[in-house]
Amino acid sequence: MLTLKNLVGIGKAEYLLRPHQIVRRLWREAEGRRREVKTVRLPWGPEIAVNTADSIGWSLYTRAIYETHVTEALWRLVQPGDSVVDAGANIGYMTSLFAVRVGKAGKIYCFEPHPEVFQDLQRNVTAWKAKLPSASFSLYEAALGAREEFGSLRVPDLFSTNRMVSRIEPSPSQGEGQSFQVKVLALDNVIPKHETIRLVKLDVEGYELAVLNGMEGLLRARRVRHIVFEEMQDFPAATHQFLCNMGYAIFGIDRQFSGIRILRDRQPRYDPLVGPPPNYLATIEPELAVSHLQGGIWQSFGPAQLLRRWL
Repeated sequence: MLTLKNLVGIGKAEYLLRPHQIVRRLWREAEGRRREVKTVRLPWGPEIAVNTADSIGWSLYTRAIYETHVTEALWRLVQPGDSVVDAGANIGYMTSLFAVRVGKAGKIYCFEPHPEVFQDLQRNVTAWKAKLPSASFSLYEAALGAREEFGSLRVPDLFSTNRMVSRIEPSPSQGEGQSFQVKVLALDNVIPKHETIRLVKLDVEGYELAVLNGMEGLLRARRVRHIVFEEMQDFPAATHQFLCNMGYAIFGIDRQFSGIRILRDRQPRYDPLVGPPPNYLATIEPELAVSHLQGGIWQSFGPAQLLRRWL
């Protein structure tokens, strides 16, 4: 439904730098939201199949972009030929960005424990392989955690409209919704010896510290350059302290109209009611990360993407 909030929202850079997207959003909001599968072309080229009843699906259907500041940080940090990890890959939105950035010489490890969502991820990746010269994909129907085991995946009742809210719990609980067993892997046991990971993206609904514990060997060996992760606890949380102890510098990822900004040892602004949740960068290359992230126009969408595709 078209509302005053929708109209105010189009004042953001992701619309004003793509005027056609304003018309598209207003038209689709006026049509109303209903459950159906649609294909959306993302700013960097690939198409992705989305369920418009789902929150991320609806966001992509109306905006063709999601969590703009995180998207921009990932676009700038990842380079051709890199190996990257997408933990909590969902339907593959960030995976599609990685595929374009790393190119044919790169490698992408994707982890998604929910079987229904994993099938959607598989379908999207299969479509990209058929149409794009892309990286090597390794897809795992599993969560990441501290060790290899089976864990309890809690799926709340609102999962039908927000398929990003399922989460791993230490043991089955009597909460709302349902839970079932899923495979849990430790990243230390997945990444081949001597392979360096340029970036790990973590969006695992509060299970971040367990995932970090399961990659402690990689972190100590300095085989992970950057980690972009969500953290709902106030700064400094246990995840921040763990990564600082591993020798990583921490930056909050914030946004302004002209682009992103990164805040050394600070929590970014966020609204706990409407989001998006706070995201951070942990890096062993702080000066290089700052040089990549600070300044310049938005690169993951807008005129920069049009120029990239023309050339």
